[in-house]
Amino acid sequence: MKVQRTTIIVLISLFILASSAFACSIPVFRYAMERWPADYYDAVLIYRGQMTDDQKQLLEELQQTSSEAEALLNLRVVEVNLDEVPEEKVKSLLGPNLPETLPELALWYPLQRGRTAPVWRGRLTPETVAALLESPVRRKLAERLIEGQTAVWIFLESGNVDKDTAALKLLKQELETVTRELKEEAESMPDDLDSPEVTYEFSILPFSRSDPNESMLLTLLLNSEPDLDEYSDEPIIFPVFGRGRALYALIGEGITADNIRGAIAFLVGPCGCEIKMLNPGVDLLMAANWDAAAMQFYQEFYETYDEVPELTGVMPEAPAEAGTGTQDKVIASTQSTEVLAPDNDLSLADDKQTQAVEVKERKLLGLGIMGTTGIMLAIILLAVVLGSVALSLRRRGHQ
Repeated sequence: MKVQRTTIIVLISLFILASSAFACSIPVFRYAMERWPADYYDAVLIYRGQMTDDQKQLLEELQQTSSEAEALLNLRVVEVNLDEVPEEKVKSLLGPNLPETLPELALWYPLQRGRTAPVWRGRLTPETVAALLESPVRRKLAERLIEGQTAVWIFLESGNVDKDTAALKLLKQELETVTRELKEEAESMPDDLDSPEVTYEFSILPFSRSDPNESMLLTLLLNSEPDLDEYSDEPIIFPVFGRGRALYALIGEGITADNIRGAIAFLVGPCGCEIKMLNPGVDLLMAANWDAAAMQFYQEFYETYDEVPELTGVMPEAPAEAGTGTQDKVIASTQSTEVLAPDNDLSLADDKQTQAVEVKERKLLGLGIMGTTGIMLAIILLAVVLGSVALSLRRRGHQ
């Protein structure tokens, strides 16, 4: 019993050591870009009988893959023909009220189809397809994250100029202050650490609730947490990182220096939990070539080394198949990658005054992904050996 108890303590210590070593290797925002594929939104296209040629063309536009941009939209669609599927089954998804005008699209957050009501419902029209594929703010958001920014702070204006101005000013000031502190800390670190350097950069991306081009983004943001739509007269900010993951919302009086710093501390801190679902946040519906960005991100991160470790697991998993008679389809954006600036009446929110801050942070303590992965494998192997020895000793003690 003593040997067994000692072995258990050793095993727990080894796993804690392995987790700590691995977590210290990469900050959250980098790990999210490299290793967290964007979660897929689920959509159900409901129609009856046969769709018209125009409707089929709209659906094909959603389903078309752009070979030029390779900007994959994290959306998959299931087609449901009411002539072939019982209405009760459809009502179990949508609720008691079936759509009056067909065809109609219903959209769910990732991993929520059938568990909650749709986050959005709308007719299959050219305007709907365009809204699903992209918007000016989402384009610019994807571009900044692909460029390697640590986080882009989406600033949702309240319409109250005084509140918006004060909140935006505070956010800019805190980003400047944190940048200065990180720079000073980086300068105080020794230069002989044999590991890659990290560059941090933040920016602010504002938009108005009344912007007609951002109605889809507004819906997704305001439904990402309970009751956010009740704060229509308060500014709200969402730090977005990785492959378009909104961390959480800071609202009105909750937009404080401490809360802003808390979000930054999480994003630039060590990735303590590599399992995406155990981390806060929700992915936005965005079209981007995240895999190419992750590869470039990864290579630049390790450019101080002679050899770049192999990056595995970059490509997202293929969407799961739907039930009998339906098929999930991965959606791709065919839109231009040109970044458009949204209309904005708030002077402080002008792109020319958008705060972008960058700092070369301290070199990371650790061995990188491949090194720490090797260590973890070795420790796991050692744990298995120790476990086998303990079991052998226990068995011998009973003989």
